[in-house]
Amino acid sequence: MPAYRPLVRCSKPVLKQVKTWPEGATSALQDCFECTDWDMFREAATNGDSINLEEYTSSVTSYISKCVDDVTISKTITTRSNQKPWITANVRALLKQRDSAFRSGDKTAFKTARAKLPRAIREAKCAHAKKIHNHFQDSGNTRRMWQGIQAITNYKTTSPACDRDPSLPDAVNDFYARFKVQNNVMARKTILPPTDQHLIKKLNLLGLNTSLCNWILDFLTGRPQSVQIGNSISSTTTLSTGAPQGCVLSPLLFTLLTHDCAPTHSSNHIKFADDTTVVGLISKNKESAYREEVQRLTAWCGANNLSLHVDKTKEMVVDFRRAQSDQSPLIINGSSVEIVKSTKFLGVHLADNLTWSLNTSFITKKAQQRLYFLRRLRKAHLPLPILTMFYRGTIERILSSCITAWFGNCTVSDRKTPTEDSEDS
Repeated sequence: MPAYRPLVRCSKPVLKQVKTWPEGATSALQDCFECTDWDMFREAATNGDSINLEEYTSSVTSYISKCVDDVTISKTITTRSNQKPWITANVRALLKQRDSAFRSGDKTAFKTARAKLPRAIREAKCAHAKKIHNHFQDSGNTRRMWQGIQAITNYKTTSPACDRDPSLPDAVNDFYARFKVQNNVMARKTILPPTDQHLIKKLNLLGLNTSLCNWILDFLTGRPQSVQIGNSISSTTTLSTGAPQGCVLSPLLFTLLTHDCAPTHSSNHIKFADDTTVVGLISKNKESAYREEVQRLTAWCGANNLSLHVDKTKEMVVDFRRAQSDQSPLIINGSSVEIVKSTKFLGVHLADNLTWSLNTSFITKKAQQRLYFLRRLRKAHLPLPILTMFYRGTIERILSSCITAWFGNCTVSDRKTPTEDSEDS
């Protein structure tokens, strides 16, 4: 039998730097901001008629941080893995008084501290519970609710450890712009990147007027990009291809760019979602239409400056014939496409035998990982509406994802697994 090791011995204590706000610190900070000439930061970042926003923002934020450091007090505290979240300074002081009285042999002081300690612990627990419940008073404030869940489950985010290398932001910026073939080249209306040439040409063919096409072109070209890691900022790279990630206009432009990528055979379908998928119906061992459609898609991608990742491309063959024959793999740009037994399409796991055991096993395992948080919330005695909302938002949505596509064809055992997990939670 393995020996039990307490949690406090498994991990070392952690030293943390915290800032405390003494009495009068807030008013002192307000007085400091009122006496500050904020125009001097703008004047220092102004060069001619333009203002360097990065320099302006950096100087203002640095000044605010300095003012905060002047009025606050930094302390180093020790946190341990078994430290209770409800322990307050009063409880900690009573614990020290009890231990000190016990070591000194003062029975009166020990009895007094021992009598006050349970009451202080109850008050600290009640205050902590009230603080947690206040996070869930407003069901529309998701930020406060998530903070309450983090406090209950002791969930802590860890920031990625980055090397203190001043050249790291430049390396990351170059990595982000590795697909941009015309970086640091100011875009002009007469010389366009290949992708923008195809896009503007297609927009004209779709009937968009010249002013709108020029507006879209101006939006896509000459975009500055930089990366900040800590206090280090990379040099600015000018991007003249692609579209900003997260922009509302990006999916619309992608749809317009790819609108002419359509199948030529009735038994083949090309669909655009997160990935591009070619579905072919092969009858009487005639694969020419299917393979021709794949080659046509490859040629279309090459003509529109879109590269196909053959290493990430997979082929799945669904064949229920009694006499099955080995399928020759597809060849794309001289490389063979891997034939797999299962694949993931839009979050649903598909198998070549069209069973759903793999999919139900995956979603069940994913839902079970989140039942721990639901149990912690129930242990914290949160109201039923909050528990129901958390269950529906984090667990039920996983179990019911694309349920209309796979649940009707599940076996009895596959249906039983997610249903039992749903009832247990």
